[in-house]
Amino acid sequence: MSSLQSRKDEIAAKKAKLAELKRQRELRAKDLSHSRQSIGGPGGNLAEVRNASPLRSGRTTQSREDIDSLISSLVPDRPSSSSGTRTPARSPGKRASGVEQARDGSQPPTTKLYQDAATDTLSFAEFQTVYEIPVESKAEVINYSKGVQTTEVWEDDDHELGFTGRGTSLDRRRREGLSDRERELEEESIRQRLRVEIEEELRALELEDKTVPDKDRFPVRSLQPEELNVVTSSNDFLDFVERSSKVIERALDEEYDLLADYAQLNSLDSVNDADDDYTGRRGRRIKEIASFPLTDQMGTKRMISSLDFSPKFPELLCTAYTKSQTSPHTPPGLLNIWNLHLKGRPEYSLNATSDLLSCLFHPYHPSLILGGTYSGQLCLWDTRSRNQRTGEPVQKTPLTGGRTGHAHPIYSLAVVGTQNASSVVSVSTDGVVCAWSTDMLTQPQEYLELHAPANSSGPGAFKTDDVAPTSISFPASDPTYFLAGTEQGAILPVHRYDRAAAKAGVDARVSYLGHMAPVTALDFHPSRGKVDLGDLFVSAGMDWSVKVWRAKAGAGAGGSQLQGEAVKPLLEIQREDTVYDVRWSPTKPAVFGLVDGGGLLDIYDLLVSTEVPVASATPSQHQNSADTLGFASSGGSGMKSLARLAWEKSQGKVVAVGGLDGVSTVFEVGEELGGLETKAESWVGMRKLVGRLGRAGG
Repeated sequence: MSSLQSRKDEIAAKKAKLAELKRQRELRAKDLSHSRQSIGGPGGNLAEVRNASPLRSGRTTQSREDIDSLISSLVPDRPSSSSGTRTPARSPGKRASGVEQARDGSQPPTTKLYQDAATDTLSFAEFQTVYEIPVESKAEVINYSKGVQTTEVWEDDDHELGFTGRGTSLDRRRREGLSDRERELEEESIRQRLRVEIEEELRALELEDKTVPDKDRFPVRSLQPEELNVVTSSNDFLDFVERSSKVIERALDEEYDLLADYAQLNSLDSVNDADDDYTGRRGRRIKEIASFPLTDQMGTKRMISSLDFSPKFPELLCTAYTKSQTSPHTPPGLLNIWNLHLKGRPEYSLNATSDLLSCLFHPYHPSLILGGTYSGQLCLWDTRSRNQRTGEPVQKTPLTGGRTGHAHPIYSLAVVGTQNASSVVSVSTDGVVCAWSTDMLTQPQEYLELHAPANSSGPGAFKTDDVAPTSISFPASDPTYFLAGTEQGAILPVHRYDRAAAKAGVDARVSYLGHMAPVTALDFHPSRGKVDLGDLFVSAGMDWSVKVWRAKAGAGAGGSQLQGEAVKPLLEIQREDTVYDVRWSPTKPAVFGLVDGGGLLDIYDLLVSTEVPVASATPSQHQNSADTLGFASSGGSGMKSLARLAWEKSQGKVVAVGGLDGVSTVFEVGEELGGLETKAESWVGMRKLVGRLGRAGG
């Protein structure tokens, strides 16, 4: 039986129930009117009864003994069998009415009169006959199936008793007389009956579904061209398509087998370490794992100006590009966020109105990305905003210059502070340092102009030249002090605030002179181990050299430093080409990587060698171009220089490089060059090495 037919049967049963209730109501009304007519008919019996009542006759002084004597004289005259439903205690009004009728000479009250009165009084009990009508309402029983599963005894079973035709009070008394075991058996029988009814309805629904398999509950309607354009151009639809397509592409790009047990294959990885994709000895290998070239739509022949990994999502790589030389219609500044698991296209593609020279993930807000432009603007993008579809920044600094921002190129950015109070520090080549809040970029919180110290001496400092910083770096322990590498080749300590022995600005007491050409990169040691190495920093310059320094403790904090002291480097490594970038490993104390104009990625381990790198690699696209042009892989015009380098911040096992060709290449390093497992001897050995180099240089 289908669900529709069962519903019709249920409605018909309810209609029958309502008709029966109406019929019973009419019968009761007829009986009531008949009884009233028998009492108050044409003979005037009702009036006589009312007049005969002791309450209405005015005989209020009659004693109770007289009433009892009259009643005793009347009761023996009536047969005892005629009052089957009569009660011993009757109302004084009814008794007195019979007495008054006898005195008036009218017909005494007969048995029929008492029977009619009894029928009139007990006729209200006929309401219980309504429940004797069997009504099928299976749906109501199914709705209370959860109540059936409880262990409590039902106190009200009127619905169930209506099916069996028994009275409510009788069945309740019967249940109270049952034992606990009998009650459980009765409840179990109810559950079984409900279970059978539910299964029957489920089977009926399955049969109904099988009979109409091709019936569409929601028929597909073809949209009109105008409606289709509205849907496809809506923001929600575009967000859905973009998000879903990225998920599908990422799943298709993943190289893994769903049926393989990688827990057992881990032992085979160590055997395959000597694969052709790796270069170098075991433990110091370098393997190229990803490459991200630009498409024609983005604009080719862009140069990579900055790289940075996300501190929260290690698979995200931020890449900043300069203006395209072949596509003038594309935005001048381009910033792509690549995903190592999505190699077909960038996760986000953002743009700016000028060439981007620096980019940085906010360390405390992973969805915020900062970028410095050639025009002096500081841009802020938010990947949660709808502007990320158009690529426009959500905030940017003004271009008015003066004390409201920068008017020259911004080559370096840094974020210092804590989770609750952080500042964005930017420096431009005109010697202006600004501190910004990400909540408001219209006005800098701090503004500082750098001037060359008047009493400085040395080949890297000039009294008449302005300070033109190209890179800055903050130590991990002090957000109020940083080093700035300049175009003059000098590395100057800078204080953001006034101190006891030095004012805000360039500290004239100390200068790090060693480079004979502009400084291209500067990086403080991250110092995340048992030994504090936070005073070490490494620098690179266009004089084809890399230098390791030790910052002077308390420079500018007291009078212990000599006036105009020039600090020499601890270690100097000469290269065969210009070094454009150098970065410490975030996990290994003695490891740093660099990229040069020859297109090489070299990784040094100072505990192994202070002169030659322990591992080197070249991007595959550089090798292919060199082979195509017929040049050797070690040199020639086929090689393209690399300009930027970035380490993955959490584990340090991945390093990204990029250069003039606009291609970002990601390498994976071995366990000796990256990873969280670092021996304590490495930190102690690095501290001893710094001590030996300091004594040798002093």
